[in-house]
Amino acid sequence: MKKLQILGLVLLFLVTNVLVLAQSPGNFSTSLHATRAGKAYWYKTENGGFESLTNIPMSNLKCTKCHPGTYADGSTVDPATYTPNCNDCHNFAQGSSVAENQCLKCHSRQKAEINLYSDVHRSKGMVCTSCHTKKEMHGDGNSYNSMFEVGAMERKCEDCHTTQPNTLSHTVHGDNLECKACHSKTVISCFNCHFESEVNGNIKRPYSQFRDFIILARRQSNNKITTATMMGLTYNGQSFFAMGPYNAHTIDSVGRQCSDCHNNSVIQEYNQTGKITITKWDAGQNKLLNTKAVIPVPSDWKQSFAMDFVDYTGPVDSATNPALWIFLKSGFDGAHMLYLDTLTSSDMAKLSISVGVKDENAIPKDFNLKQNYPNPFNPTTSIEFQLPKTTSVTLKVYNLLGKEVQTLINNRIYSAGTHSIVFNGRNLPSGVYVYRLEADGKSFTKKMILTK
Repeated sequence: MKKLQILGLVLLFLVTNVLVLAQSPGNFSTSLHATRAGKAYWYKTENGGFESLTNIPMSNLKCTKCHPGTYADGSTVDPATYTPNCNDCHNFAQGSSVAENQCLKCHSRQKAEINLYSDVHRSKGMVCTSCHTKKEMHGDGNSYNSMFEVGAMERKCEDCHTTQPNTLSHTVHGDNLECKACHSKTVISCFNCHFESEVNGNIKRPYSQFRDFIILARRQSNNKITTATMMGLTYNGQSFFAMGPYNAHTIDSVGRQCSDCHNNSVIQEYNQTGKITITKWDAGQNKLLNTKAVIPVPSDWKQSFAMDFVDYTGPVDSATNPALWIFLKSGFDGAHMLYLDTLTSSDMAKLSISVGVKDENAIPKDFNLKQNYPNPFNPTTSIEFQLPKTTSVTLKVYNLLGKEVQTLINNRIYSAGTHSIVFNGRNLPSGVYVYRLEADGKSFTKKMILTK
């Protein structure tokens, strides 16, 4: 019995030490807080980064040693000798806990979110460390290129929200979207950074912090649609654009409206022109403006995204004079997107649907598939169908040989009413096509003509 007790104590000691070591400050040297590896990884030429335009190695830049003016205890940081260490965050004279204001000295976008938007978690008194674990901050002994690499972060919404309300939105989107895709009010973007100021003046000079928009793309790690943000940069007359995942701290308990995503102004612009305006120079106001909407990332985003960039004409080593920003160019010379995939053609087709019924009091008596309008069309047309009851719907387009060319709706639940979806034939040749609706065991087909 005594041997068993001793063995039990030994096992408990070993397990406890394994758990402690997994979250030990001894792992700090390989943590992202210490290595700042994300900046270099995104910047590198081999990853398609901005270095491909600047030809300036990351080692020649001072970005990697970015630091607040003071340590957590208030003592001044010496830039010449600074290396990331525990004192960045911890004031050990007051204990080991970290004040949220210390986090926000570096995480400026989160500070902007707090100042500008409410958040359901903050309203409950939660702070950074309510969600973010020691492993995420101190590291786990492994080296990661980015916080978006699998294993670097461990918290997710479902850790606390183990069950979701039984709503139509969760039924339709629950397996395909991350929670934040609907529940984030906005993402934040530090846009059009003037890199000459960084290189020659050691000053970070973005044009503006853009907000009130969300980018939707698919996260590579789970293939779910998630929120993303963008970053624009310029150097010596060249422009660069990057996109990556973004975890906004602007969460609302009520998800966004269907019309915020489905057939919104961005989708309509894309279907009608093949372009999506991201930023645009307004000569009348002398300002660079960003599109304030939900912005999807289609497969042709490098061709369809329309962006304007600006240049700063003032001294690179002094404070910014807003009047000295001028229009630089339209379009980008380089771009990349990491840890994300584009939306599929099926995703884009679903976003073209005008979700909802035209008249809630006018429920159709029968199933009906209407003739598309306009017909003939180039390249977009609307397809309308009517449902007398809530049911699963599939809508596909075929060529005259019977080959499926596009799935517009794939076995999705729709409520009773009249619904409309936009079909885009931009990538198809001219000809006659057949569209078929399947609902409640019934099938309906009609022909349409694409002319180019």
